[in-house]
Amino acid sequence: MAYRIIPADESLLAEIETWLDAEEANYQRAYQEWEEADYQGDAPIRGFRCNWDSAKKGWREGRSKIHCLIVDGRAVGFLDGTDILEINPDHRGHGYGQILADFMIQSAWEEGRSVVEIEIAPSSAEPFWKHMGFSLVAEREGYGGGTFAYKILPRTFTLGDGDRVNYKIGFFSEKARYSDDPKPFAEFVGDGERLSDGRIQLPERAYCFNPLDDQHVDYFVKIEVDGEVIHFDKAKYEESGLCGVQRDAGYDFYIERVNPASGNVAR
Repeated sequence: MAYRIIPADESLLAEIETWLDAEEANYQRAYQEWEEADYQGDAPIRGFRCNWDSAKKGWREGRSKIHCLIVDGRAVGFLDGTDILEINPDHRGHGYGQILADFMIQSAWEEGRSVVEIEIAPSSAEPFWKHMGFSLVAEREGYGGGTFAYKILPRTFTLGDGDRVNYKIGFFSEKARYSDDPKPFAEFVGDGERLSDGRIQLPERAYCFNPLDDQHVDYFVKIEVDGEVIHFDKAKYEESGLCGVQRDAGYDFYIERVNPASGNVAR
């Protein structure tokens, strides 16, 4: 299969809009027939024409990227970041959706993200995204009109022959942090390598991600080295950054190297 995935331009956007308009017209006719039939049977599935104008606006203002899947010189699908992915209805069933989804995941990896988060709509697309390795979160169904799903992008590192140091890293919600028995929603335990500068290289990225919330909360991070708590504070604080906490392109906190010398157990 010969194909290309290229950044959008105005001519490609116009081409995509033509088949989005046709898809929307078919939906409107089908919806009217469904309504006249007293809503018997399954509701017709709507495409993404209703979101297209906002996607174009974001692209023209430089706030987002749109990529187009080109097959035989025609734009058969498009990807708007991780927000919208659609294939022309006349070209479905040929694996084009998987090609664009793979591209999205690889792009997120290259950006340094720890996780890809998406909203699945319509629900008929859920089996496809499960096949692509995404986990659906039933507790957040209906979030924004679709089903929330995510895929972790694990990152591992080869350790050298330096001294091994046991570590434990946990991420906590604010409520859990101040409970009588704090329990992390994510925890990473293992043996890292002490480097020549005193920092500890982890064998894997420790990432802060809680699929049950929208990530816009105050998280706490707890870092233990050889059984000793060296830091327990809000992940966004400067002290946490000095201990090794960083933020990726998706604004999720993560740690790949621990700096024990900057520990601060306060709060």
